[in-house]
Amino acid sequence: MLLQPTTIPVKSVAFFAHFSSSTPAGINHHILVFDKVITNVGNAYHSHTGTFIAPRSGLYVFTWTIRLYGNFHHSTELLVNNNVVNVIYLHPAHTIDGSVTGTAVVHVNQGDDAFIRTGTVNGGDIVTDVNGYSSFACWILA
Repeated sequence: MLLQPTTIPVKSVAFFAHFSSSTPAGINHHILVFDKVITNVGNAYHSHTGTFIAPRSGLYVFTWTIRLYGNFHHSTELLVNNNVVNVIYLHPAHTIDGSVTGTAVVHVNQGDDAFIRTGTVNGGDIVTDVNGYSSFACWILA
């Protein structure tokens, strides 16, 4: 008699959130709270703090998009378990509306946290409106 292989189904974990309104970006190392939650499978994203807490260990994809307008510049950082994993920078110059996206694939242990914060180069507002959202998303690969 052949035994069928047993598999444990992968529990889904994913979230997508964006700002509900534009946010001042002038404070260094300030956690960005993406307060408008669209998807939160596994309830691991906490919209009141802007923090994702991994419900289980695994390989996760993180991505975030930041919009700016005018003669301002801005950097943001992805931190996982208080370690900077990726940094993005944008300077749209004068009257141009621009956006920049960062992505990282990271092994995260159960209970580790991840969030986006402002970097050390900040000015103006992070823009979000009907023409495009500043957003943060994550999903588990395996």
